Amino acid sequence: MHQNFPGQYRSLAPELNKLKNYNCRSLSMKQEGAIEGIAHDYYMVARGNSKDTHRLALEFEAKLIRAEGAALKCLEYKKNGYTPDIIISHPGWGETLLIKEVWPDVKLLSYFEFYYNTINSDIDFPDSNEYADEKKSFNLRTKLIARNHTGLMSFSQSDSIVCPTKFQASTAPLLIQNKINIIHDGVNTDTIKRSDEAYIEVTKNNDPKTKKRLTSKDKIITFVNRNLEPYRGYHVFMEALPEVYERHPDAEILIVGGDGTSYGAEAPKNTSHKEIYFNKVKDDLKGANVRFLGRVPYESLLAMLSITSAHIYLTYPFVLSWSMLEAMSLEALIIGSNTEPVAEVINHNKNGILFDFHDSKALAKNINDVLDNNDDYNELRKNARKSIVNNYDLKKICLPKHLDLIKSLK
Repeated sequence: MHQNFPGQYRSLAPELNKLKNYNCRSLSMKQEGAIEGIAHDYYMVARGNSKDTHRLALEFEAKLIRAEGAALKCLEYKKNGYTPDIIISHPGWGETLLIKEVWPDVKLLSYFEFYYNTINSDIDFPDSNEYADEKKSFNLRTKLIARNHTGLMSFSQSDSIVCPTKFQASTAPLLIQNKINIIHDGVNTDTIKRSDEAYIEVTKNNDPKTKKRLTSKDKIITFVNRNLEPYRGYHVFMEALPEVYERHPDAEILIVGGDGTSYGAEAPKNTSHKEIYFNKVKDDLKGANVRFLGRVPYESLLAMLSITSAHIYLTYPFVLSWSMLEAMSLEALIIGSNTEPVAEVINHNKNGILFDFHDSKALAKNINDVLDNNDDYNELRKNARKSIVNNYDLKKICLPKHLDLIKSLK
């Protein structure tokens, strides 16, 4: 069960379904998202949020509405004689809040991403761009704390919990710590591997006459996130670019991500974080090959990460993006912020490079050093892939751990 299936189960679900004696079904809020060979269904919600719901209760109400819809769909299954052996679910959108009222004896394995703490965590991370306004800070902090409570309701009735990183698990309250198993979603290193034939084609302002093919022979810097925002260090990356452009005017800067806000404080009305921080440096980047690509097809993303000279990844202490691990599997050199959970994966100068999140000059220096001496970093690139193969490989590491856990619950 996942509101946006397959989500975190994009690799696990099809692999489970291939196994003898395993028959997977998926339930989502969307009709789309089906995986070949897995029966997919969706639930309906009765209504949206009430007009006068308190701002701190909006998410709770929305999650209960989804929970009711999911539970009613499962009641139909039960009436027709279907009872699963185990329910594997991401409870972040509320679907499992009422599921034990349908199947009280069915084991529930939940996915834990993060628990918001107001001290020594993402919320009080010392970055003035996010929380300079005291009222906005209060509103955001209280909203996230309210979000925690529905998660706790789901996790308290879970029989077991999976979490992808040690750091993310460490944010959980003691109430559920003993249920948590650290198992990453997994990276399919058999398919996500470097190709010497990889390339991408780019244009300037979508003009086909300016089409240019980029390969690993070019100087390429990549930055990838769902949305371009401070939580993922977009502002620090922007601050570093003028120094990079000054030293390497021929470098290609490929930026993937939307204009919205996935995490943290929203940008002021009628603007975006992307626009705000680019505008601060755009006069120093006239003539630079800075390409905002928006959201790109997955295959194009993998090709881009396969040919990059360096992939830049920053984050507040928060959840780890798939893209960083996939980039490492493709032998990309990671220049990452020395924050968790990045530092859980990257060993400085062994399988990547770490720098202080707030130090844009250090980031610029690291990028320039790589572009100056690209071949000197090939060992780090090879080690990056080894790290993923040895610790995050889907079929050899993560799937067997999932299977062992599932078998222990049946």
